[in-house]
Amino acid sequence: MKNSVSAIALSLSFSACVISAKLVHAQAVDAIEQNLPALISADEVIYDEGLGVVTATGNVEISQGQRTVLADTISYNINNNVVTATGNISLLEPSGDIIFAEHVELTEDLKEGFIRDIRVLLSDRSRLAASSGQLTGGNISVFTNGVFSPCELCKDNPDRAPIWQLKAKKVTHNKTSQTIKYDHAWMEIFGVPVIYTPYLAHPDPTVKRRSGFLLPSYGSSTQLGNTLQIPYYWAIDDSSEFLFAPIATTKQGIVLAGEYERKFNTGDLSIEASATVADRRDSNDTVRNNEFRGQIISEGRFDIDRTWRWGYNLERATDDTYGRVYGFNTDSELETSVFAEGFRGRNYAKIDSYTFQSLRSDINDSENPFVLPRAEYNFVSQPGIRGGTYRLDSNLQALARSEGRDSRRLSMIGGWDLPHTGSWGDQYKLTGQVQTDGYWVNDVNQDSSDVRSSDNNYSGVTGRVFPQLALEWRYPFASYRGNFTQTVEPIVQGILAPNGSNPGEIPNDDSQEFEFDDTSLFSLNRFAGTDRVDSGSRVSYGFKWTASTTSGNQADFLLGQSYRFNGKSALYEENSGLRDPLSDIVGHVGIYTTDNFDALYRFRIAPDDFSVNRNEVEVTIGPEAFNLNLDYVFLKDDNIDDETSDREEVKIGLNSQLTEYWSLNSSYTRDLDEDDSREASLGMIYQDECIIIDSLYTRTWFRDRELEPDNRFTVELTFKHLGTIQPL
Repeated sequence: MKNSVSAIALSLSFSACVISAKLVHAQAVDAIEQNLPALISADEVIYDEGLGVVTATGNVEISQGQRTVLADTISYNINNNVVTATGNISLLEPSGDIIFAEHVELTEDLKEGFIRDIRVLLSDRSRLAASSGQLTGGNISVFTNGVFSPCELCKDNPDRAPIWQLKAKKVTHNKTSQTIKYDHAWMEIFGVPVIYTPYLAHPDPTVKRRSGFLLPSYGSSTQLGNTLQIPYYWAIDDSSEFLFAPIATTKQGIVLAGEYERKFNTGDLSIEASATVADRRDSNDTVRNNEFRGQIISEGRFDIDRTWRWGYNLERATDDTYGRVYGFNTDSELETSVFAEGFRGRNYAKIDSYTFQSLRSDINDSENPFVLPRAEYNFVSQPGIRGGTYRLDSNLQALARSEGRDSRRLSMIGGWDLPHTGSWGDQYKLTGQVQTDGYWVNDVNQDSSDVRSSDNNYSGVTGRVFPQLALEWRYPFASYRGNFTQTVEPIVQGILAPNGSNPGEIPNDDSQEFEFDDTSLFSLNRFAGTDRVDSGSRVSYGFKWTASTTSGNQADFLLGQSYRFNGKSALYEENSGLRDPLSDIVGHVGIYTTDNFDALYRFRIAPDDFSVNRNEVEVTIGPEAFNLNLDYVFLKDDNIDDETSDREEVKIGLNSQLTEYWSLNSSYTRDLDEDDSREASLGMIYQDECIIIDSLYTRTWFRDRELEPDNRFTVELTFKHLGTIQPL
């Protein structure tokens, strides 16, 4: 694809050679001085004054800048201004391209010329060859009987046809439009012609982006039938682009889909949208015919100045199952928000508003919250006396629903942290913290966290003041033996705090998801949000061990537990591991090696009978040539509820680089508690220097409204360097 550019460069070097050869001609002194950078060496340089021909023969080498040309013979006819080179012509380009030819004739102005038996080896190992080439007007190169391929030749049999190549009677490279065109072209695969087109065009390598059709992808699905997607890429201008990618299905008609992106000086914008008119089965198992369905996903980020930026996220769908049916996403919830935030030194401020669209069958959209506004400010001071730091976390939030409780909240958490290291290496951290919350609420169910109304609703003003004082002690012991280092570290943390502090009048909107594990063992508030606090005085203790080798192998171990002195935990009704004063035992064991073995085991064990309440295992074994991934999770459910049960699931993945070009990836997910398969997939990828074949088969067994067990197969074929195909 770089042949015409290279041919022009070749001609420039020939011209430089000729001008240098004029050193033997006294009348060309001015021209010589203007082109001194061109240097020539040859076994013999002869000037035939009668014929007006300068000839360099024998190991001719010309250098001009970073370009070098080699040939058996180069001559310049002064009378007709024709440059001729013959015999083993080679040009080494600064880009790394190498051009070979047997015979070249060019006019002195380099705008017209003829090249015979040209071959180009591009810097990326692509090849272009033609029986002859012609330069026209300096900007257009025309090649006869051209062949192009990015594929490497077979090492054992170089005469064998490459995996694919393009052959055409005429190949035209227009430098002005940066386009390479083929007339009467055949695509050959393994030497067999498979596709003919009277016209084919694609951008030359100097073009980074160009409008045109992309290569299609094919698939099949139980729900959609056979699918075909032929994307069209539109490079609107230097800063924006649009991808139109409709999907044709045999069972659900046409799905219109597209992506728009634009970059501004201060930020960027992206929009993904799709829509169709098709049948849909709702949650009542009623079929709705010819219903409009679609979704939009959009994101924007824009700088206001060096401190502030603003942005938004837009995620909406016409119905719960659209994204999963058509393969656009598998989310269970869509979020729409707009925000502005600022960063300066140790200060952070943000104001935003957001709402949700649930895609789950058990959630009513009328119960989803709408937040307008939410504002927060966070500050951490510079270390002061004895290294102590102050911090402030404040937020203001107004939350409303179409049905159910509403709340307005103002919260401030102020804290002071003082670290200290003793003379023996023992480490201390003293923390004082006060959380102050004020609420104005409507229709809060005081009996549970359910957003729906009850007979014991509360409306009015409420709040709390929740102080905490904590002292943490660590004593790390380290040892070094040869290439092995290990650290043993006992940890004890005591926290003083009042009991209760979670009255029923305060709603729980941001702290419903909770998990007690090794990562939250020593946290002051083990809730993720603000609506609930981890009340009561307690002591937490644990043992941590880490080890490493100079070769990069690592291992760590943590075991810990906490004890609440009095009062009822805010989590006593949940399977959290904190229902009783003595908590579950939590910890993890991790091994990370440079020998293709990584493993992480996390656990939560009941202290009375040592039964397992939670198990998590993540293992990766094997090199890139063959590796196995295993993810296992078990979560015991202690709630007395017929609708809930233990959760136990395993996912196995197998990935292999079968050969230099073939790779395999597969996975299988099974619900062990229900003894049901959930999902399985198998993908095969072939990739070499000139072609990519990506195929994927997926099988799902779960049901959710119109989503039935499904078989899906997709295959994408990419010819490297061909890029886009211009329409007629």
